[in-house]
Amino acid sequence: MDPISYTHGDDARMNGLDITISLTPAQAKAIGGEAGTMADWFHSALWAMAMLRTGRNSAGEPYFAGPNDWYTPINDLDHRLIPRLEGIRDAVVRAHARSGGTVQDLALAMDVPRSTAQHRREVLTRATPSGWESWAEDGGPEDKGRIEDPYKPGTPVADGDFTIGQKVRVAGVSGLLADRTDLIGKTGRVVSEASDGQVTVRGLSGKERETYADFLGFEPHELLDAERKTK
Repeated sequence: MDPISYTHGDDARMNGLDITISLTPAQAKAIGGEAGTMADWFHSALWAMAMLRTGRNSAGEPYFAGPNDWYTPINDLDHRLIPRLEGIRDAVVRAHARSGGTVQDLALAMDVPRSTAQHRREVLTRATPSGWESWAEDGGPEDKGRIEDPYKPGTPVADGDFTIGQKVRVAGVSGLLADRTDLIGKTGRVVSEASDGQVTVRGLSGKERETYADFLGFEPHELLDAERKTK
């Protein structure tokens, strides 16, 4: 089901356009009351765009907007919405790196050169999360949506075959890196699980300051518990 729907013309409440953003019960609980306030601030952005482009009020009549008219969208955008969006973006970029995302993928997502993406990620990951980045993950004083850290050590992944933080040994390679036989036998620690069930392991490249090994294509059954003694 598409979480965003549009109603146009006579079927819309104001005969123009209704935009409906639907959340699941879990999402609504996690975001709390701030879902409504952020939607209100986004409406201010659309209102300002329409006014700037047409010079007309909500009734479609010519209207000269004065300083008081522009105060609300400036406050809603600069003071309220933009800092929150930047916090969400930083939290997502940090989560992308933490889950094993490559710099090249980040560059494609940001639509910037690889060097720019790498610089932005390094600056972000070396710094302590800002207040708004922490808010994006944990919510405000009245909206504590973060119930459990998905990367908490000991969290089961891969249908319970492994846990976050577990030391594992590469027993086989498939997919895009089927020719990377130099990785077989190396050990690292499980750091996350992708949506498709693949496990991301840190510490395989042997680089002194490695953050994540540059590999794809491992299936859980090709990893073995490195602490388990074999005959």
